[in-house]
Amino acid sequence: MSKHKFTIHEPPKATPSTALPDGLITGNGDVTVILAGTADRVRFYIGKADFWKADGRVYVDERGGIAPLGLAELLLPQLAYADYEAEEDLDNACIRLNLTAGKFSASLTVTVCAGDNVILFALDRTHPAVSASLDLLPLTGSEATASREEDGDVVVTVRGFDTPACRFPTWGISALRRITRTLSAGRERIVWAVSVATNHDTAAYRAHAVEKVRALDGAASERLLKAHADHWARFWAKSGVSLPDEDLERWWYAGIYAVACCAGNRRFPPGLWGAYATADGMGWFGDYHLNYNYEAPFYALTASGHPELLACYASPLNDFLPIAKRYASEFLGVRGAYFPVGIGPLGMETDIRPDTKEHGHLFLGQKSNGAYAAVVPMMHWYATRDEAFARREYYEFLRTVAEFWEDYLVLEDGTYQIYNDALNEVGWYSGPDYMPEGQDDRNPILSRGLVRMLMKLMIDLASALGVDEDKIPVWQDILDRLPEAGIIEKDGERILRGIDGSDALRELTIEYMMPIGAIGKYTSPALFEAAKNTHRRLGIWDSHNRFCAYYPMAARLEYPPEEIIGHLREVIEKRGLPNGMIRYGGGGLENSAGIPGTVNEMLLQSYEHILRLFPSWDRSRDASFHGLRAYGAFVVDGVLKGGEIRAEILSEKGMPLRLESPGEGYCVLRGGEEIALGGGITEIETVPGERLTVCRKAAS
Repeated sequence: MSKHKFTIHEPPKATPSTALPDGLITGNGDVTVILAGTADRVRFYIGKADFWKADGRVYVDERGGIAPLGLAELLLPQLAYADYEAEEDLDNACIRLNLTAGKFSASLTVTVCAGDNVILFALDRTHPAVSASLDLLPLTGSEATASREEDGDVVVTVRGFDTPACRFPTWGISALRRITRTLSAGRERIVWAVSVATNHDTAAYRAHAVEKVRALDGAASERLLKAHADHWARFWAKSGVSLPDEDLERWWYAGIYAVACCAGNRRFPPGLWGAYATADGMGWFGDYHLNYNYEAPFYALTASGHPELLACYASPLNDFLPIAKRYASEFLGVRGAYFPVGIGPLGMETDIRPDTKEHGHLFLGQKSNGAYAAVVPMMHWYATRDEAFARREYYEFLRTVAEFWEDYLVLEDGTYQIYNDALNEVGWYSGPDYMPEGQDDRNPILSRGLVRMLMKLMIDLASALGVDEDKIPVWQDILDRLPEAGIIEKDGERILRGIDGSDALRELTIEYMMPIGAIGKYTSPALFEAAKNTHRRLGIWDSHNRFCAYYPMAARLEYPPEEIIGHLREVIEKRGLPNGMIRYGGGGLENSAGIPGTVNEMLLQSYEHILRLFPSWDRSRDASFHGLRAYGAFVVDGVLKGGEIRAEILSEKGMPLRLESPGEGYCVLRGGEEIALGGGITEIETVPGERLTVCRKAAS
């Protein structure tokens, strides 16, 4: 039985959509299925991570971006008025549909097979009273080339975008075939398979998909289902939480699931809407918005025990790097990389506007986009210290962004200054004479925090990898002479300054703490108090753009746990969709990080490189977790029961463990040694593979 699932009792109401759909979802990391339609015409939108219309022009009617690849339709005409129940099973990664009309019924299970881009539709129906047929429908529009044909017993639909405006062509195929049909005691069971492929998988995508589905039989489908079940069992065994609030626990799993279902294609990571496109012209192209939206879905993944889901993250950054280097040189006269706000895969740029003052590109006055993209590698590195991954995936990108700031910073009176860098997005520079307010911001807190974070990261990475020894003094100089965030007095309180010369309360000031992690009660107590005041004054518990940062920050700032959980329940009630995703106006998939990220910070913190157990959790409410990751490459299992804490800590890389005592009378058991934990922080040397236990001291 699945513990974590979402159940609906009527067909989805807002699918298709140019934003997040409300239909139930499933996927294997590359291919997705989204439930839509009605009881008698059940529809399934087929998405794929690499199915992009690579046209980034904003001024055309038929805009590009992530798009649906295919559409399957199941006709059940006798069940038009049936009782409807569908469930999204997170634990087993499938969709189940049950339709009942008196003596007649049909049940369907849809599985996007892990490790193989095959969708299995398994139908059980009353026979012969309930007729059933599954077909593929061509998706036309948006300048797509679309076709449907029959190739023997295989139905094929092809959809593609290859216009002169496309940066690269995209072609996709769905190939449908019935593979088994059995009758028994008035019931009929039919299994159909749909194989999905694109030209980004193989140049022979059509033959590949048709041959694959034609080779499938009942035994092969059972093997696929077995491999699928094993994959998801291993996935969920890596980490998890057990909370007294079972609904909050379910939404924690939903946040991880929504990303896991679409983050498995190494060259095409999920953008604003993941791979859940159910219409053409998805909002903002469904692109990789680098001024937080692209990064945010990844915020909670490493801490949640799933660093493998970051394997796709750096691909679009590395693909765009040569273009960003050219922009830095041509537009600003500096080395390094200057990234616009909106990019896509394979070096694609989105939101191109030829008439803008920003050289026809969407920078929105911000110089910080490349540095912002460094926050996810930062989280990954500190929690895994995976040298091979860092060297292969993101070191060169980070080094090039650091080089940009080496040149762009201005040294004045012994300190580095940042000029002409907008804290918030400024309006489009429409026309050659239009200059919006904010483009000339000085020392924006976000850029200060990002650059300081980046320099610390580069020093640590270069030292660990044994490279760029000559650059370390340069980065250290920037770190030493670039001031931390400013504090100002406002109405008798000390708050964080957004930009020089302004005492306005600015939302983006909070990001200096989350995701940047530059404020902590131990490492910067004055900033910590100012951050508390700023966070409270903002009061943006229902912000369209800050859910994934504002809530985890509340846990870091030691808000009462009941207050945080109360607000999370409000989000679920007001913003939660029937499929476990959360819809705000500013973005889509990013909101899936909000609940896992917040709960993780309530159960385990390490952003100051100090491990804290259940730091923002009500000690009177039992809870547990396993497999959560902490900075220093520690993997932690924790149990809170009857007010007492016990934790097992695995040191993967042998880094020093800096541990805050969870209370009086606790110790660390290390082999046969007992290390008492006093007040404050205890530092313990570890070796790779060592396990330590945190528990109450034994009674003497």
